[in-house]
Amino acid sequence: MSGKRGRKKRSTYAIPAPKGRRKGKEDYISIDIKDANHKLATSIEKSIQGLLSIPPECCIYRVPPRLRSLNEKAYTPQVVSIGPFHNGKKELEGMEEHKLRYLQAFLDRTNLSLKECINEMKKWEIKACNHYAEKIDLTDGKFFKMILIDSCFIIEAMLTSLSVGGERSIAYLPEEIFLFQTDLILLENQIPFFFLDGLFQLAFPSDQEEMLFLKLSIDYFSNFMLIKDDDKLFNKVKAYLKMTSFEVKHFVDLLRICFLPTNLRARPLPDKVKLITIRNALDLKETGMSLKGGSGNTLLDIIYTKGVLEIPRLVVEESSEIVLTNIVVLENCLYTYDSYIRDYVFFMHMLMDTPKDAELLIQNEIIENWLGDSKAVVTLFNKVGCEVLINDCSYYFFDISEKINAYSSVTRHAWKATFKRDYCSTPMIIASTIVAVLLVVLTLMQTVTSFIQVI
Repeated sequence: MSGKRGRKKRSTYAIPAPKGRRKGKEDYISIDIKDANHKLATSIEKSIQGLLSIPPECCIYRVPPRLRSLNEKAYTPQVVSIGPFHNGKKELEGMEEHKLRYLQAFLDRTNLSLKECINEMKKWEIKACNHYAEKIDLTDGKFFKMILIDSCFIIEAMLTSLSVGGERSIAYLPEEIFLFQTDLILLENQIPFFFLDGLFQLAFPSDQEEMLFLKLSIDYFSNFMLIKDDDKLFNKVKAYLKMTSFEVKHFVDLLRICFLPTNLRARPLPDKVKLITIRNALDLKETGMSLKGGSGNTLLDIIYTKGVLEIPRLVVEESSEIVLTNIVVLENCLYTYDSYIRDYVFFMHMLMDTPKDAELLIQNEIIENWLGDSKAVVTLFNKVGCEVLINDCSYYFFDISEKINAYSSVTRHAWKATFKRDYCSTPMIIASTIVAVLLVVLTLMQTVTSFIQVI
């Protein structure tokens, strides 16, 4: 046995020489695998280090192309660009001059100078930038200039629209006013709420609730709210924010909060929750279930009690699809395990398979239809339902769906409903049924009496 220590073997690959060349030892290239692996690891690490971390404030997203292709108009501003995603689009350039007019009106109203606004708001530039789910260049100052002008424009437009002093800087047609409001509730067309609120407090420093930007925003977007009492809605939102320690992220997030139930119900444990489908409205009626409009203050206050399903009234109008779709996309991106609105859309989508289902909900004052016909309502929920990504382990209407299915699976409930429909639906039918029963009883008694006499 040799006393020499063996040299540590190195792992190598031998690559043969190209064709046409004489093969020899010098025609093979030896590659050290460890060196190659080290270079590969270094390259991947550099790529990882080059990635931008997702800031916790991130909450303004672009709509995924798949969803945008289903309804481009529901996510695209028609009148005005707000924020960086649609800035510079040719079809929206007409409003850029009007923004400057509103900026001047805002400064005149507040007696602030432009330099004061810049000096105070500049400190929030990076935080505002972190709210967007895309890389934004801050070196040229364009981003800050844009959000400052957009913010002054929004606040002045809201104050003018609500007739809070001052005069209009531009005369809008009614349709343009509606489109402008609608553009402000598009997920891709947002300014961080904290930035707007900070600018508002700079302009109107006050502790009075009437002068809070949150109150102004709720008043301005009241057309899109289910609750028509703005003061009641304001108190509800304040209570929710205090209870959860959350902050309003932007206008779409504010709408979502307004639609949440007043008292958030505890969800079942994840291992006990699963996605449960239910029958459509007509089928539920056939099983003996009663569907009627509920008295809840929010869309999610759906109640089921002993065969009666109460659903708060939903006003379906031109803006409903835009409101629901943008909130649903926000929940898909930000509230994956807290998706109240998309769960509601899925629940209502299951209730309405056909226009006849929608007609039943309209007759029972569950839906107030401003779209014309019942088919339009079904189409709306079909389109919005396509965008819903349901999380099986956190479906909000799990308990109610389970109770609905338990009731509708009992055969005697359907028999009872059939009897009521066929024999007790009107006073005349009830009277006819009673007469028929009496005739059968009398005939039976006469038959029994005759049989006894024969015996």
